[in-house]
Amino acid sequence: MSTVNIKRMKVTRVVFLVLLLMGSVSFAQAQKKETPEERRERIEKIETAKIAFISDKVKFTTEQAQRFWPLYKEHESRRNELRQKSRSVKEENLNNLSDEQIQAGLETRLNLRQRELDLDRDYMERYLRIISPRQLATFYRADREFTKLLLERLQTASK
Repeated sequence: MSTVNIKRMKVTRVVFLVLLLMGSVSFAQAQKKETPEERRERIEKIETAKIAFISDKVKFTTEQAQRFWPLYKEHESRRNELRQKSRSVKEENLNNLSDEQIQAGLETRLNLRQRELDLDRDYMERYLRIISPRQLATFYRADREFTKLLLERLQTASK
């Protein structure tokens, strides 16, 4: 099988997964109530499509992919923990707080954002032990591109 055919098959697979993802997003949005199981399945489909989309763009070797994706999932988990903490500070009712409490909340948010930046720097260094700087830059772009496609699809589905 020629490399052109293999490449074409990869692209076709990624397009299929992205279309599958978009269909599942539309279906999920059409539903009023979603069970935790359905939500988990939808998120897993999105993650699978994301991994396929990004892997196709970055061109990971098999070894790189096996080392990169578990590290990425660990990074995302730690980043989500920080974002949850930040979200709880943002959602406090300002009318029930004194100026000192609001100031403390603002400081806390900045500290959490700094911790997220520090975390991103640490993981960037760890990623660069697995993939090249070019692949990492391509990864960041592909990640944003996937998110943009997903958001566009959600907006289209909600109209």
